[in-house]
Amino acid sequence: MKKSLLSFLFGCSLTIIFAFNTDSFKPNYSTAEVSKIDGLLVFSDSKPVMPYDSLGKVNLGFVSGTQYETIRKNLIKRAKKSYPNADGVILILNKNGLDNCNVIKFK
Repeated sequence: MKKSLLSFLFGCSLTIIFAFNTDSFKPNYSTAEVSKIDGLLVFSDSKPVMPYDSLGKVNLGFVSGTQYETIRKNLIKRAKKSYPNADGVILILNKNGLDNCNVIKFK
C-alpha cells in the first residue's frame, strides 16, 4: 500500500516538473512573417519551418516581365489554377529568366 502511494506521488511530482519545463518559441534575427497574397503564403528566398508536402512545380512559359511583382503575380495565378487546394508557394527566381515556384500544402 505504501509503495503504490509513494509511486503515485513520485509519478505526479515528475509530471508536474516536466509540465512546467516546456520550451517556448524565441524569435531571433532570422524570424519573419511571410506575406499572404491572393490566399497563398509567399516564401521568397526562404522556406517554411512547418512540415509541408510539395504538390508540384509551376513554371512561367514565357517572359512575362522583369519586375518582381509581375513575376510573382503570374506564378501565384498559375499555382492557384493548377493546385486550388495549395497553402503557399516557394518562389525560385533565376537571373536567366527561368522563374518557377514550388507549390506546397502544409501537413
